[in-house]
Amino acid sequence: MGQYQRSGQSRNQEQAAPKPFAYIPLPKRIDKKHPTGHDQYHADHISGQIHGMIEALSPIHIGSGIIDIGQDVELIKTAVRTGGNIVIPGSSLKGAIRSVVEAISGSCVSKVSYQVRRAVPRAFSECRQKNRLCVACRMFGAMGFQGNIAIQDAPHIEGEIGTEFVPELYAPGRYQRRIRDIPGRKFYMHGEVASGETPVEACKKGSKFRFVIEIDNLKRSEWGLLFTALGHHPNYSFKLKIGGAKPVCFGSIDFQIAEIQIAQQTRDRYLNWDVTADSTRTGEQLEVWKQECIDEAATDSLIQENLLTALAQILRYPNDRNCPSGLY
Repeated sequence: MGQYQRSGQSRNQEQAAPKPFAYIPLPKRIDKKHPTGHDQYHADHISGQIHGMIEALSPIHIGSGIIDIGQDVELIKTAVRTGGNIVIPGSSLKGAIRSVVEAISGSCVSKVSYQVRRAVPRAFSECRQKNRLCVACRMFGAMGFQGNIAIQDAPHIEGEIGTEFVPELYAPGRYQRRIRDIPGRKFYMHGEVASGETPVEACKKGSKFRFVIEIDNLKRSEWGLLFTALGHHPNYSFKLKIGGAKPVCFGSIDFQIAEIQIAQQTRDRYLNWDVTADSTRTGEQLEVWKQECIDEAATDSLIQENLLTALAQILRYPNDRNCPSGLY
């Protein structure tokens, strides 16, 4: 009787909303190579830093795991802080950017659950041999290998911080049987933020964060792949998502690059006291250099255009779709 009642209730429930995510198919193949490493600098490799601002296009909540008592509500999920200031952790930024790099290049499927890992085709399993790595693992690191990209925590420097109310979100249901295949890499879409009853501490839309990405000993084409993953490809514009409550359209961000510092005369840094200052690119010079790097990424076949096209469609911004406030 109970089973019949549950079945009848499910038929009377409101129809589930469209899924707030879509999948990018896996690449046709992975091209694994020996990584650059850190033992020596190469004449055709470039080191430097990318400086800029991250603007919140929707509220951002990156949970600290701490529940606190708020002024207007009884319990609130607080945001991550460093030294009392809200930050976007560098690890969160690195994960968000890496996921895009993996999706648009011939890269492995890394950092997934045991159930999903069993369903990943063997050819796309996570890189384990540090002398044979896909491009994402070469750039961001893999088991036993420190990558060539480091990202600092991005401190909140502008904008309002307050309480937002989001719908209750649940972890995906556990699989009752083995997954036989995977549809691809999952990305949440942008849209109109949904509201609910769960209070979270968030940085409001329009908030800004200062970011620094440090790059050590990468080829110009790999810089181009990174610029593309930040949403700066001239033909495939998109915005990334980060943090919690992505299904209800939290976490939409825009990477605004202000300047790039290129380290010059690397050898002389170790042999001379007086070293020429690093080269700084801003404005038009910055845009030209970014485009040159992106062009080389295409020449080196680091970017798979069909995958980039699919991702740009999923992560297009603005998007006037309504994010689900209930079951989806």
